[in-house]
Amino acid sequence: MKRSSVFARHAASVLAAAAAIAATFVTAAPAAEPPAQSCSYDLGMRTLVCVDAGEDLNRAVLEQTHLLVVTPPSWPVAATADPSAARVLPEGVRATFVQSQLFDDAGYGGSFFQITNSSACNGSTTWYFGPLGNVGWSGRVSSFRSFSGCSTKLWQGTAYTGASYGYAVNASSLGSMNDQANSVTLR
Repeated sequence: MKRSSVFARHAASVLAAAAAIAATFVTAAPAAEPPAQSCSYDLGMRTLVCVDAGEDLNRAVLEQTHLLVVTPPSWPVAATADPSAARVLPEGVRATFVQSQLFDDAGYGGSFFQITNSSACNGSTTWYFGPLGNVGWSGRVSSFRSFSGCSTKLWQGTAYTGASYGYAVNASSLGSMNDQANSVTLR
């Protein structure tokens, strides 16, 4: 047997062993987390619609649930008491009003979760939503805005218990309740 072929075989064995050892120390890169989605939940219809960043959430709600999402001050004419105004909305489409938007980041930034309903708040009826974990929003809320005459209260417990923040119309930061909310009430 030639000396060069023995050397080549030995070198190949050493390289294979080195590659095997190196492979045991190489850890797979962690899988990239999917981008955070913004979502809309309608209390009356009990529908949830989510979209990726950059997509129009309210358009997706209209297409998937036939609910036209409106926020003040852009109330549609169809939301008035005038029956002739109802023809503004296409057949089969109903208006739903944003009551609260919960944001991932302080200062109303990042992805958001909005809660809508067929009517505005009246100050005496309390609307409940939770647990936020059911829609992927447990421990994510860092700020919120309220609409439609509503005020928002965040609860640490999943059943409207424990530490809380609110009732407030808007909160650009939540102090010790930052990323702690697990349920929400609106009135």
